[in-house]
Amino acid sequence: MDSPASSKVSFLKNLYLYLVSFVALMMMVFSLGDVINIVLRTYVFTLADKNIYGYPEPTCDLAAATGTPRGKEFGGPPCLDKASREKQETENRAGQRQRDLVRDLSMIIVGLPLFGYHWWLVRRKEA
Repeated sequence: MDSPASSKVSFLKNLYLYLVSFVALMMMVFSLGDVINIVLRTYVFTLADKNIYGYPEPTCDLAAATGTPRGKEFGGPPCLDKASREKQETENRAGQRQRDLVRDLSMIIVGLPLFGYHWWLVRRKEA
């Protein structure tokens, strides 16, 4: 018959294995969901990735009227025309998507062996 101490240790080991397996599985599930979200927004529902907030467009005229210097020579952001701003926003969105994909893929790459190993230990212990 098992002693109370060994049954407690066995319980804690099982709890650890199941807990780590669950956390690794959730890492992969949420990361995979985010990857699917990025792919759908990029290739299927392209309007979902557009800027929907109606921020007023900054103009150099406003800066001149208020006496606030703008531009690189004053350390502020340069005054950009509409085409340049749209190009910059597009590049910013693409960069953010790439950062999100890198984060999600790294979570999947870390979570997969972590889950696989701990789940293998659980299955081996049960058999």
